[in-house]
Amino acid sequence: MTPAPLAALPRLLQRPRPVEMAGALLTVDDLAVAYGPSVALRGVSLRVEPGQVVCVMGRNGAGKTTLMKGIIGTLPARSGRIGFDGRDVTQAPPYERARAGIGYVPQGRGIFPQLSVLENLLIGLEPLRGRSDGQLEEVFQLFPVLAQMAKRTAGVLSGGQQQQLAIGRALMGRPRLLLLDEPTEGIQPNIVEQIEGVIASLKGRIAILLVEQFLDFALANADYCYVLESGAVTMAGPPAELDAHRLREALAV
Repeated sequence: MTPAPLAALPRLLQRPRPVEMAGALLTVDDLAVAYGPSVALRGVSLRVEPGQVVCVMGRNGAGKTTLMKGIIGTLPARSGRIGFDGRDVTQAPPYERARAGIGYVPQGRGIFPQLSVLENLLIGLEPLRGRSDGQLEEVFQLFPVLAQMAKRTAGVLSGGQQQQLAIGRALMGRPRLLLLDEPTEGIQPNIVEQIEGVIASLKGRIAILLVEQFLDFALANADYCYVLESGAVTMAGPPAELDAHRLREALAV
């Protein structure tokens, strides 16, 4: 498998970095998130370094998507702290987090099915207040099928094509941290390989927090892993240091 060409990426990754930035790009400290009286996350802590790929794994219902929604701000924190680039964003609304440099590809893709592919991509410029200087062409280089289908209604695309569109839209805002929630779910193998190639090309240039249940995909791409069970972190470490037997037990349905 050949990763997407690095030459396609220079401007997408040129969001200015504050001089004072040091240490982890994202820090989640003792985070609790609830749906009404039901607590879905309990004291979760994690960190993502600049350019690092971090994977969060767990069974269905373990709290993975809740964690992503807590980080982007669509679910409020009941307690704990979320820091991004040295700034406390725990109470910041989602649009402020996006403008600070967090891109989000939700589970289920979240595209606008009645809009065209091109219109969906242009919505991705909102974190930059509509400013564009070539990232559309760069997204088309990463995902050529989107250029071919630019005028088509997004709702007629296959699941794999819609996933490419969702990732491309997030990259339009030049994020420094990209949240990917189950990017391989329901996707045909050739598109999974293409997405893996894009992640490989982005690795080391932007940080990626990846929620994934496909174990081989996760371990092949992650620098560091966290395992959630019942809303709490029960395992953490580089893939090579995780207990493979315990990990498979934790992910078993």
